[in-house]
Amino acid sequence: MTDNSLLNSIDNNLNLKICPDGISYVITDENQRILLRQEFNIPVGTATDMRIFEHFFSQPELQILSENVNIAYESNEYQLIPNDLFSENDLKMVFNLEHGASENESIIYKVLPKWGAHFAFRMPTKILSFFEEKYPDAEIEHHILRLLKKKINKNESALFLNIRKGIVDILAVQNHELLLLNSFQVKTNEDICYFVLNAYEKLQLDEESFLLRIDLNSTVNEELISLLKQYVKELEVI
Repeated sequence: MTDNSLLNSIDNNLNLKICPDGISYVITDENQRILLRQEFNIPVGTATDMRIFEHFFSQPELQILSENVNIAYESNEYQLIPNDLFSENDLKMVFNLEHGASENESIIYKVLPKWGAHFAFRMPTKILSFFEEKYPDAEIEHHILRLLKKKINKNESALFLNIRKGIVDILAVQNHELLLLNSFQVKTNEDICYFVLNAYEKLQLDEESFLLRIDLNSTVNEELISLLKQYVKELEVI
């Protein structure tokens, strides 16, 4: 059992993951020892009841210095725009065309020098405002942005697979270029396999030699890996 005096320290670290179907977080101490894992199953979106949201975040263990807080936001409403095509004034139009109009969401964008592009995503305005007030020094990053910054190596050619609940993110890098970045709704391992093989076909990649990398997390299972190995010979779980 965790000592409450340790759990309620404002100097702890908080890693938050915000998804459409809820929030999960991990609290660690200064030595990165995990003190608590928790999930909060409340829909996160423009219709979120902020009274419930505020009550949840009033817990003593979540009163942490904002400089020690990391927030990852998951959604399928994002755009990667080459620097020479980027226009801040046109962002709203781009998102309205791609994802539908929304007056209750804010657009956030970050520069990705490594990829020569801007990454932009939409987030419910009231959720964004809540976290900006609650943890003013915390950086809110989209999960795809984190993949591009920290896990996808521009110098290596591979098809990268990130699997979430009901969603698969597929990214492909070849010859220092990002060839593909997309997210697909899936229900079964067969669905995931279909989108992977479709990416290989559309990009004319060789299933015998072009590497498939899978980010290991709780949604990855042995059945999926065995299925993919039937079609892709070079497979690596990281």
